Amino acid sequence: MTTLQHAPLIVGVAASVLGLFWAAVSDVTRYEIPNRACGLVGAGYILAAFATPMGPWLAGLATGAAVFAACLALFWRGWLGGGDVKLAAVVVLWAGPAHLTDFALAAALTSLALGAVLLSPLRRRMPKPPTDVADDFRHPMPYGAPLAVGGVWVTLLHLAPHAIGA
Repeated sequence: MTTLQHAPLIVGVAASVLGLFWAAVSDVTRYEIPNRACGLVGAGYILAAFATPMGPWLAGLATGAAVFAACLALFWRGWLGGGDVKLAAVVVLWAGPAHLTDFALAAALTSLALGAVLLSPLRRRMPKPPTDVADDFRHPMPYGAPLAVGGVWVTLLHLAPHAIGA
């Protein structure tokens, strides 16, 4: 495959990583994940799909739909925010069934680290949640950051098989 054939994948990965960074920073600073950040991750996936076979692309869509449905149930119970639901669904597009455990492990380890920070005196350095978020959750956690770390990990995994010289 030539570099030109890799271009949609590289641009898609770059767009998604940018969207994930935007989502993480926004969630940590404002407890809000912009719809445009999720849209950028999804658009990056669609762009990268032009450089990947149809099978993994469709498997990613099916996995994303399943995770969206599961996270929607958690949202209805009040255990997850709406931005987290959208971000998890678009990140899992990239993970697909092949990298779902990689994503879950990266997000879980990052969640543990963030939880440790929130339970420590370092919590005082974090921005205060808006009153509407604080009213809904006793101790809100900006879960967009762990989702984004897991998302960056699985997104970058897509570049490994296409490395120059491979």
